[in-house]
Amino acid sequence: MDAGFRAVNKEALPPSGPDGLLEQATLLQRLYRSGDAGPLWERLLEHQGADSAQLLAAARQWFQAGRFRGAARFTARALAMEPGAADTAALHAAALERAGEVEEAERVAAEMLERHPGHARLVRQLARIERRRESFGVAEERLKEQLRRFPGAEDWRLRYELAAVLDRTGDYSGAMRELELAKRQLLPEAAKHRPLWRAISARQREVLEGLDPERLARWQRDPVDERRICLMAGFPRSGTTLLERVLVSHPECIGTDESGVLATQFRDPIVFGAGSSAEVLAELDAYEAEDLAAGRAEYFRCTADVLGEEPGERVLIEKDPLLTPDLALPLRLFPEAKILMPLRDPRDVLISFYFTIVPLAPNSVAAANPEDSCLYLEEVMGHWLFLRERLAPERWMESRYEDLLAEPEQRTRELACFLGLDWREEMLAPHRHEAVRGGGTPTYEDVSKPLYTRARGRWRNYQAWLEPHLERLEPLLDAFGYPAG
Repeated sequence: MDAGFRAVNKEALPPSGPDGLLEQATLLQRLYRSGDAGPLWERLLEHQGADSAQLLAAARQWFQAGRFRGAARFTARALAMEPGAADTAALHAAALERAGEVEEAERVAAEMLERHPGHARLVRQLARIERRRESFGVAEERLKEQLRRFPGAEDWRLRYELAAVLDRTGDYSGAMRELELAKRQLLPEAAKHRPLWRAISARQREVLEGLDPERLARWQRDPVDERRICLMAGFPRSGTTLLERVLVSHPECIGTDESGVLATQFRDPIVFGAGSSAEVLAELDAYEAEDLAAGRAEYFRCTADVLGEEPGERVLIEKDPLLTPDLALPLRLFPEAKILMPLRDPRDVLISFYFTIVPLAPNSVAAANPEDSCLYLEEVMGHWLFLRERLAPERWMESRYEDLLAEPEQRTRELACFLGLDWREEMLAPHRHEAVRGGGTPTYEDVSKPLYTRARGRWRNYQAWLEPHLERLEPLLDAFGYPAG
């Protein structure tokens, strides 16, 4: 990691041109050195020679990092340079919406759409805002008119949004029809990512199977860190966002909100960069106390950079629903860590995952069809079923989404006890907590809402569609205590 930072070339003169500023600021940001990157971003933003393409590249970096107000600053300047650029306006409106400036986002998108009728991303942005306001009829008509009058390569975006609208209005067959049309359009692109997904899954399984009780016990004998950490894994759309918000409403907790530190700085080079799973396990076994201490120090440095503050004595909730197949490395790095596993009815998870629009990548391509969605859910939660039999029971806890909604006080008391905290009444109203922020997760728009039960039992609306896959889900239903009926 230090060598990577030296590669930034600290001894050279700082960059002065827009390309150099963008390149070095991006590299520093990826190394979780935003303090060093900040002045470079500011110089790029103010640089008279910067063009709109460079500013938009910077905006996308900020957007992907979940820093939407920062992204909006760059898109605002790019839009000022090219006032008629519809793509820029769409990105600007999206950043504003994510930053909570919904009315301004709507104004920007609506004014640009008057100049560029039929621009798919602007239409989708306006429909999204209308859906958030529960103006479902307006959103539905807008999307259908766009698809009718201006069919094109980005119809899949519109159909995803239309499926979400129809789901809310109770037109479930229409919602599934639009969703399947969207996915059909994405199939050629999805096919490119599937081989890497399968290769990654195979490596994850091989490493997991090496975690026998003896190895885990040996790792746990290594010196521990005084800082407290809880690994929150799960599966996408299994209630991880809600659970993290409940916990961080406690003043002695702080959450990472999917920072990506474990994945980018540790898992990718160590697990996926090795020649074999045997090499991975051999490296993990070989770590001495000083290696682990250095790794933990780097993890906390990067995490503090993302958070903008040190966790201090608070319990750090390392939340990442994609962490479940990769728990081997953090269990080695943090022998004292506890594991919190969010659970939700697998049928609801499957439907919600299938509906979520995500960028196509190896960790999301399974949503391209129902068979792969089932396979992904089976594999990921199968990792947990394998691991929980090998961990000491005091190290882990499962938290069911449905129970948290039905019995919030009892369940939050159990969570507090598991983390060694006194229960606080604030845990019953996480949407009021000042630390709540719209993050980069697909569920960001629900973050500021009170607990609601609308999503519970959602699968029944799609039971006919689910029928061919229910048998495959039965082992998970049984393992996690969900009735099959």
